[in-house]
Amino acid sequence: MALTRGPDGSADNGWLSRLLLWLRAGHSYVRTAGTFLFFGVLFVCSLVWPRDERLWVFGARGGEAFLDNSKHLYLHVLESCPNVRPVWLAKDNELVAELDSHGYEAYHAHSARGTYLNLRAELVFVSHGVADVNRWCCGGATVVGLWHGVALKQLGWDHGYGTGSLPWRLLQRCKRAITDRYSYFTVTSEAMIEPFVSAFRFDPERVVVTGYPRNDALVDGEAVPGLAADERVREMLASLPSESDVLLYLPTYHAATEEYVLDHLDLSMLDEFLRRIDAYLLVKLHPSERLDTDFTAFDRLVPLPGTADAYSILPETDALITDYSSVYFDYLLLDKPIVFYPFDLDDYRSERGFYLDYETVTPGPIASDFEELCSSLEAVLTDDEYAAEREAVRNRFMQLPDVNRSATVCRQFASSEPSDTSVAEHDRIP
Repeated sequence: MALTRGPDGSADNGWLSRLLLWLRAGHSYVRTAGTFLFFGVLFVCSLVWPRDERLWVFGARGGEAFLDNSKHLYLHVLESCPNVRPVWLAKDNELVAELDSHGYEAYHAHSARGTYLNLRAELVFVSHGVADVNRWCCGGATVVGLWHGVALKQLGWDHGYGTGSLPWRLLQRCKRAITDRYSYFTVTSEAMIEPFVSAFRFDPERVVVTGYPRNDALVDGEAVPGLAADERVREMLASLPSESDVLLYLPTYHAATEEYVLDHLDLSMLDEFLRRIDAYLLVKLHPSERLDTDFTAFDRLVPLPGTADAYSILPETDALITDYSSVYFDYLLLDKPIVFYPFDLDDYRSERGFYLDYETVTPGPIASDFEELCSSLEAVLTDDEYAAEREAVRNRFMQLPDVNRSATVCRQFASSEPSDTSVAEHDRIP
């Protein structure tokens, strides 16, 4: 079983978690020294521990979710790579139990079993960072950063790692040099190599163009297995009238400008507008932003759980609303209308910064206020005039539509060194 139980029936994550609890219970200095000593020894062990090339571990969003590129690649490997043992590592007991109930091999990243398998795995696939698994067990592994989006806004050393106080910057440098090291990054196109090289101070030869596994389902039109939150969303979508348009609002996190996205929507007026055009709006905020608004008074506004996989929702929608979220690049593969609502564009550009010229790579109307947002939505649902612009951006930043991205990733990293940065002919979909 992936999740063991203690004598009282409570969740037991194993010896590692119990040891950490014991260390944390001591004096602060002893606790800190003991914790760092333990993890240091574990990391040194990870540098020399024998690895199994048939064992691959996966994780996402700091170990708190089953989604994104890691999830989609994991499911592909489980189905299509019989000689590989894929294991999911998480840091949430309920998530481990739910994955286990679906028949997936999953363990707590800090359990004895999870620690051992992380130490033994030759390949580690993460979508948000090395902390998606147990970062202290990855020293001798090949760590592949699948990442979770096209680099529209600045990342890594161009933004968060390179700012703040001197001690903070030194800490980030130590983490990136020791435990948070990547062997490779995967990107969606040649145009993304330079931004990732800049963001992570990375060797361009180790930024590999494969496309993102999460986009296979968008191209194939196949339903992807999900967990309870995804099933609830599917049931909700099935209950909506088939003749109504379904819109999806997926904004990014506005920490750079300290704006709360729902403050820029008049929900009552929006609900009335949606009723008039016979549409429903699904609202899914960034995981770092709490959805604390009561939606029960609205008929046409539907909040989605934060743990739901957006990529199982995208094909069921008729248009997307976003601001700076790179999800819109993936949405281009569906060739459906996109409305951009960057209500704080000037401030966001100044505080966060972009790799790309925002106005050039946004193939749809750009609304600066709520009234303009409504008129833009009505316009694209009535007469979509942006197909040519979408095609131009899609061709520049996304992998070809006939490529199986998951198969490409597997081919590239099944051995220690990728053969090249191109897509093999046998990875193309007939």
